[in-house]
Amino acid sequence: MSFPARGPSSQGPRRSERRYDAIFFDMGYTLVYFEPRQAIIAQQALLEAGAQRSVDEIKAAVEAVYADYYRDAATATFPPTPEHDRETQVRLEGGMLRRLGLDADPGTLQVYTDAIEAAFSQRGVMRPYPEVVEILAALRAQSYRLGIVSNWSWNLRKRVAQVELDPFFEVVWASAYAGCNKPHPDIFRQALAQMPSPALSPDRVLHAGDSYWHDVLGARAASLDAVLVDRNGTANTPDCPVISDLRGLFDLLG
Repeated sequence: MSFPARGPSSQGPRRSERRYDAIFFDMGYTLVYFEPRQAIIAQQALLEAGAQRSVDEIKAAVEAVYADYYRDAATATFPPTPEHDRETQVRLEGGMLRRLGLDADPGTLQVYTDAIEAAFSQRGVMRPYPEVVEILAALRAQSYRLGIVSNWSWNLRKRVAQVELDPFFEVVWASAYAGCNKPHPDIFRQALAQMPSPALSPDRVLHAGDSYWHDVLGARAASLDAVLVDRNGTANTPDCPVISDLRGLFDLLG
């Protein structure tokens, strides 16, 4: 089911009438997008490492590597340390290079990873969607508590600050900190536990994300409600609410 987008009200429902006390968000492709696209950034990094591949080849390699990585995500756990996170990034990036038929020797891999890090650290490469700041400000003005729960590396808080969204959120929780990826329910439970008091009941929290498997099923497994953010209009998920952008949240919030 889907809902027409409606703009934020300055008042919103009274607290006693509210269905939710808090809203959690995914990060990538829910709150922010990349310009240039991630595959083009990877293509440019490959050129610095001395290799040339098409965007389609890169996208296929990335999708294959991450499909393998997330295969057991609903149950798998790992050490929640920056060292393990770094090892994971090196393994994923090396796997992508090998799928592209390239030599993932330490020197080539280092050039590639340094170029990727430099690209994503540039101001303006990662950008909030046009409505995001307005919607987050309206939700905060209505006293909704906000958090981020995202499959992301150890630098999530740095990236949230980079796009100047950090003042809106009480908690920013990455899979790297949690020791598990969405749709594992523990990442949502840990995010709830990280929220400052008063404590939140999971059935009073709505999670918004762009992945049915990671976000909707993961949130439900932790007893949160979920809404799918389908910015491309390609979703086929009749068992959950679907919105085209974050303006649609206000129809769910009453």
